[in-house]
Amino acid sequence: MFRNALLALPILAGLVAAGSAHADDASIVLTQEQVRWVAAPADFPKHVEIAYVYGNASAPGPFVIRVRMPAHAQIAPHTHNMDETLTVLSGRFTHFIGRSFTGAREDALAAGGFVHLPKGTPHALRTADSPVVVEVSGVGPFGMTYVNPADDPSRAK
Repeated sequence: MFRNALLALPILAGLVAAGSAHADDASIVLTQEQVRWVAAPADFPKHVEIAYVYGNASAPGPFVIRVRMPAHAQIAPHTHNMDETLTVLSGRFTHFIGRSFTGAREDALAAGGFVHLPKGTPHALRTADSPVVVEVSGVGPFGMTYVNPADDPSRAK
């Protein structure tokens, strides 16, 4: 599950670096250079990075984060505690809807692709030969629970 303590520091750092990008601002404009990438919380596989673009994903209210995954990476089947929308900004990957990679609905997505997932929908991601950047938005607090708890990287010893 997404740990609020793990999110607090990266979110604060991301918001300060992004020029005070929070839900109370009337407008926000960020150049590509102003988007600050940090290591993703322990719930995500190693080498995955997150940019906190808008709002606070660990608090109630709207948020936007970007997730950057390297080539040949995957996020195992998991669910979220709220509706999630995902937009592919760059790269190509396979999105799976189901409780495992086997037998799941598979969709190949590239830049411009879009996914909406109702709360509790099990899904997974697997990148191909190149990095992928996706933008995730929803109404927090954001939570992630792996279908198989052993797949949760934060539980690795």
